[in-house]
Amino acid sequence: MRRDGAAGDFDALPVPMIKLTAQGVIFRANRPACELLSIDPNQEVLLQNLFEGLGRSIPDWLADAIEGRGINHPEFLRLARKDREVFVQVVLNKITLDGEVGLIAVLSDATELKTLEAQFVQSQKMQAIGQLAGGVAHDFNNLLTAISGHCDLMLLRHDGQSQDYADLVQINQNANRAAALVSQLLAFSRKQTLRPEALDMRDTLADLTHLLNRLVGEKVELDLKHDPNLKTVRADKRQLEQVFMNLVVNARDAMPDGGVIQISTQNLTLDTPLRHDRVTIPVGEYVSIRVADQGCGISADKLAKIFEPFYTTKRTGEGTGLGLSTAYGIIKQTGGYIFVESQVGQGTEFRLIFPAFDAPKAQLTPSKAANPPKNVKFSGGVILLVEDEAPVRTFAARALKLRGFDVIEASCAEEALERLTDPDLHIDVFVTDIVMPGRDGPSWVKEALVNRPETRVVFVSGYAEDVLETQQASVPNSVFFPKPFSLERLTETVQKQMQS
Repeated sequence: MRRDGAAGDFDALPVPMIKLTAQGVIFRANRPACELLSIDPNQEVLLQNLFEGLGRSIPDWLADAIEGRGINHPEFLRLARKDREVFVQVVLNKITLDGEVGLIAVLSDATELKTLEAQFVQSQKMQAIGQLAGGVAHDFNNLLTAISGHCDLMLLRHDGQSQDYADLVQINQNANRAAALVSQLLAFSRKQTLRPEALDMRDTLADLTHLLNRLVGEKVELDLKHDPNLKTVRADKRQLEQVFMNLVVNARDAMPDGGVIQISTQNLTLDTPLRHDRVTIPVGEYVSIRVADQGCGISADKLAKIFEPFYTTKRTGEGTGLGLSTAYGIIKQTGGYIFVESQVGQGTEFRLIFPAFDAPKAQLTPSKAANPPKNVKFSGGVILLVEDEAPVRTFAARALKLRGFDVIEASCAEEALERLTDPDLHIDVFVTDIVMPGRDGPSWVKEALVNRPETRVVFVSGYAEDVLETQQASVPNSVFFPKPFSLERLTETVQKQMQS
């Protein structure tokens, strides 16, 4: 097909435009189109070699346009390039040149539009995963409470000499491991219950170094560098340790032939807001932590997706896609920021930024290993236990009775309020689930406290603590107690409420 003579006018158009043969060969592209498609003006190329992602055959799409079907209807296609994602909106129309039928296409860069659309879809997906995770975690936490609770009751009837004792301890330990997995589900939606404390990251990383060295193996070396005057941060130590373990394991996997993983900490003072990856960090004092490797790096098209749940850059069978999404949820819930920079063949660097904590450094207490429950009785008291899950209610009632408390059980809020109609009934502590069929825990407790204002309250839930906050339930003399819980923790919490 011959080129038309109005080349100057066509090139001067400010809108990217191309002319195609009926077979899809680009024989004319103006200057903006050449820049958008990264092609030479004199180069004849098939349209189907430039684009992908239409959802059907590009030759069929062009054939429909030649027949007059689908013209003037915009389609979004992706340029076939590996360095970055570029989306182009294409509108086709028929033309006749020198007696031959062809096509003219008007192009526009739709990358920003598609990026915003992808971000919106991702936010919806994360919200759906968060809702699913919250529901699954609630049900599993009820199951784990019943399993570990009844195991605690059996351990009270066995000593170390019993042949069943070791088996019961194994059940108890594995129930605790399952509870840790459930907390990972909640980390996706940033709804796990954190236990923040003031942390010196130098001490936290020093405590973790021995385990990290075992994880990386002999080929990989850990290089830690700290600011000598590092400020404290306020975070959940156990959750932060999980973040560092995920980052270090990923760095190790990126260096199969060995290398150095650098972990460095420093104070960061922002006099002006810092903008990074569409996120603005306000003015203030921060602690910055960098985890860098010398590995294979991550390509630009994959880098934007690495915090998505179930997305992994590793080969099939080597990664679940859960580690970085969990780390992201933990850091965001802590009030921090996480950024990543990577170049293929040169390595990857994760940067974590946490607000500095001005309070004096807290005395860190070593974590205590879970011990079998001891049969110790507390002073008596009357407990109203409200729990809709029968196995959990059975365990909690037996546990409290074994410790010397009198327990009145109710399976729902309505039953609890009916019991409280007796003016002669004295209750020391309400122990109630938050989420129940019918009325929830905070609403019935508020009604009950009108006539019993001195009664203490223990809220229990398999959901996170913010379930209480989202319902704006400001209940005096109350504490939150997450499931799953052990016999000792339940009875100690109730006893502390009675003594407070």
